[in-house]
Amino acid sequence: MRTFKTLLAAGLLTGLALTTTVPAMAAPSSAPVAAAPAEPLLTADKAQVRAGNTLVLRLEHGSEGVNWISSAAFVRNGDHPFGADEGLAQVVNDRDGQAEAVATIADVPPGDYDVHTRIGGGAGPTMKITVTK
Repeated sequence: MRTFKTLLAAGLLTGLALTTTVPAMAAPSSAPVAAAPAEPLLTADKAQVRAGNTLVLRLEHGSEGVNWISSAAFVRNGDHPFGADEGLAQVVNDRDGQAEAVATIADVPPGDYDVHTRIGGGAGPTMKITVTK
């Protein structure tokens, strides 16, 4: 019985040794790898907004929960969970890994503003919106 176990162990170790050295012997490919374009995870119905406009945001978040969507351009309608000086979008629909939220644009100076998200335990996708006069 001991000989059988010894042969089995030797066979397994040989198999492991061969599987780790075979990729090192393979010739590298010079062909470029084509990656499929990633779908945007955070989109808005408008890229340019004015004070008082309502912005509809769509967020693909998979199985993780949406914590918040915030921006310095949004009306401050509550306390930011991390104390940031940003307004929060209101999530109005969240189903099958896709959330829809609405936010009102505050009376802020014209310019580009980041929209931040938090999904699950970490930072989610971001995007920029432009506030005009």
